[in-house]
Amino acid sequence: MTSTTHTGPTTLTSDTGIALFDRWTALWNGDFGDPEAFLAPDFRIRFGNDPANAATDEVRGPAGMTDYVRAFREAKPGLRYTVDGTPTVDSALGRVACCWYVTFADGARRSGIDLLDVADGRIRTVWSVTGLRRFAD
Repeated sequence: MTSTTHTGPTTLTSDTGIALFDRWTALWNGDFGDPEAFLAPDFRIRFGNDPANAATDEVRGPAGMTDYVRAFREAKPGLRYTVDGTPTVDSALGRVACCWYVTFADGARRSGIDLLDVADGRIRTVWSVTGLRRFAD
């Protein structure tokens, strides 16, 4: 496995990485405004929890991701995504990672973790894993 250092016109800082993760979370909460500002033209998402749903591997670009999230939210109204902690930013690798949880309309919750690969100030690839977790209330 090779390690890749991302260099380019935009350096990934802690503030930039946290802002990108917040914008990513806002997208999942239904804010579909200007996805081109934070998603790269060649954007990809890779879900790690549903190998039977390989159709998500075909999601490409800002418009494709926005369409996917819009349809997902329409099928499951009332979702609310929340960042769980402060995103961790690795400037040398150009990556941001954070745990999150989603609350469904009925109060049920799931959690996950997303790893964002950032290049030139925009999210290029996301690896996302969702699962069940017991929450201590």
